[in-house]
Amino acid sequence: NWFTMINVPYDRGQDWQMMAQIARTHVLRKLSFILKRDISTLIHQERIVTPDIIDKKTLSYTGSLYGTSSNDRMAAFARHPNKSPDFDNLFFLGGSVHPGGGIPLCLFSASIVDDMIP
Repeated sequence: NWFTMINVPYDRGQDWQMMAQIARTHVLRKLSFILKRDISTLIHQERIVTPDIIDKKTLSYTGSLYGTSSNDRMAAFARHPNKSPDFDNLFFLGGSVHPGGGIPLCLFSASIVDDMIP
């Protein structure tokens, strides 16, 4: 089983169908080149999830995994903290706060907040 994730910007009305097909072609071409074998014939099942789908299925604003300003290499270091500096009992967790995106890191984010709550 392979899971391939391509970071893309949040949804601003892009043509995700077209962009997904272009990205798929590039990824398959690159992986086939690296592996010296056409891997497209080996795919039995695939699912392409684009930001517009993420938005609809999870209500993640604009389908963003990392928040709307994850647009440069330093953005990871500027993530929102897990605790509000303004409100004592307001905590944050998920892909746009420390430590970041992806299910394992989101669960770790939840664990951090759990340890912070008295």
